[in-house]
Amino acid sequence: MLKSFPIRLLLALCAAALLFTAGCEDDPKASITDVAKDQASDSTADEAADDLTPTDLQEAESFDQGPEDTAIDEEFDFGPPPETSMVPVDGEPNMATAATGWYRGDLHYHTTYSGDAANQGGDELSMAIKIADAYRDPQFLAAYPQLAGNSLDFQAVTDHRTAAAIADPLFVHDYLILVPGEEYGGGGHAGVWGIQSFVDHEIQGTETQNQRHNDAIAETHAQGGLFSVNHPADGSNWLWDTPDIDAVEVFNGPWAGFASGSTLEGLDADVAANGVENPFIRDAILNGGSGFNDKALRFWQNHLSHGLHIPVVGGSDRHMIVPAGIPTTYVHHPRDPAFDGLEGQALGYPGIIKGISEGSTFISRSPFGPQVELEAEDADGSRYPLGSALPGPGTYTVHIRVSRAHRGWMQLIAYDDTTGASFGAQVVYEQYIPSDLATDTFEWTVGATGGWLHGMVFETIVAEALPAEIQGTLAILSQPATANGLGPLIDALTRLVSLDDLLYPWRCNPSRWQAWHPQCMPIDDEPMGTFYLPNELERLLHLSFKDGVATDRNVGAVTSAFFVPAQ
Repeated sequence: MLKSFPIRLLLALCAAALLFTAGCEDDPKASITDVAKDQASDSTADEAADDLTPTDLQEAESFDQGPEDTAIDEEFDFGPPPETSMVPVDGEPNMATAATGWYRGDLHYHTTYSGDAANQGGDELSMAIKIADAYRDPQFLAAYPQLAGNSLDFQAVTDHRTAAAIADPLFVHDYLILVPGEEYGGGGHAGVWGIQSFVDHEIQGTETQNQRHNDAIAETHAQGGLFSVNHPADGSNWLWDTPDIDAVEVFNGPWAGFASGSTLEGLDADVAANGVENPFIRDAILNGGSGFNDKALRFWQNHLSHGLHIPVVGGSDRHMIVPAGIPTTYVHHPRDPAFDGLEGQALGYPGIIKGISEGSTFISRSPFGPQVELEAEDADGSRYPLGSALPGPGTYTVHIRVSRAHRGWMQLIAYDDTTGASFGAQVVYEQYIPSDLATDTFEWTVGATGGWLHGMVFETIVAEALPAEIQGTLAILSQPATANGLGPLIDALTRLVSLDDLLYPWRCNPSRWQAWHPQCMPIDDEPMGTFYLPNELERLLHLSFKDGVATDRNVGAVTSAFFVPAQ
């Protein structure tokens, strides 16, 4: 699927450039504040503008800031801090690392073994793996030294309807744990990981299509693998009744990358054509919010509400142009004694598979985004890690630890058993995050009907650390999403891309990088460039919508759930 931020518009720009210019030699890249002024003139008549030179957030002088630019002189209004908040603590904000038991990676990733990626200018296997490790590239870290220690630990390869990468001699790396897999399916997709041979989505013998999917799950399990439904409500609906799935991809690409998702009309047409309907998909489409990731979240919550305790995962769905890890899935080191003492590549992909199956996962919008740990403590003092099945009804103290989300909000979401409906979720805890590392506790009481609870982290769209002028510029860039959907925002960001670096990636020169612009990644030198989107721009692509309108928050992280079965 073509599901990564500005891909469609980038391709349109490239096509136009190739048709009407001599290969984009003039490199008609706009400046961020020129783009913002264009947006402001469309939506706000009275915006003032002053000249300035942008300050480099990264505090790195290793690349050119570019010429003086013009920004919108309007500081983002954070408002007064709320009266209640989490407790600020000292410590390392990058708390979820392999050294502390957390492995980070991307579970949805394509190479040219996927036909669509090949047609779209994607990367062959060896280059795709290099790109997955681009956050350790010395040139990248020379410009962003403060981002060291945030590279990916594992990378799955999930090409459409093929497991050819598994047998490729180039499916190796000296650092990354490579997870063999495929993206299964045609009508509805699934991530299949930890396999040694292809799992076919085509009907075998006298099977129905629904039976094929359930048989495919069994075949995956027989190989020691996991079967996770991908983007279940993005228009390609997961119609199928498959109670034995192992996970749900609730965070596909940027959270708000495509704002609408599936419709009831589309679902009804699919059901009429196929004669089967997943028991959780209709409510997800009807009540899951404004975007396809919101609907996927509801789809997963509905599984929990009906006793199916499975974890969340996320993946970039990268085909080309964007880096790996947007979003990033964190998987805790397996607690199974069979994996004791195994670290790094010695853990291997079986360790990642086992960690997912144990349920201790959370998703962050990027390798540099928020991190969150939850732990439940019962009345006897026993503690249970994130994603655990808890022993039974009672009151649990949920210990919360969140980092890298200063001025954001921590939420806990639980099953809503007050409505009498079979589906439902409610926010039972929301607190302001006052620092880069904060903690809190919450008393969660679960009755005989059982329940579940998971966490979400929201950030303010504009980071506090930015210069005031850049705060205003980015705030204005987000306004079109509020009024007109995400398209104008994507269009604005696309105008910041260097077409020369896109079409001639071997020319990528970090000395020409500009702050607040997409920056070519020199590790990718063919066939089209890959671009790192600085944190302050990237978070705009994870806007949180309410009733179809963008809020002043973006989604930063989503956790798996604690689960108490009904008695």
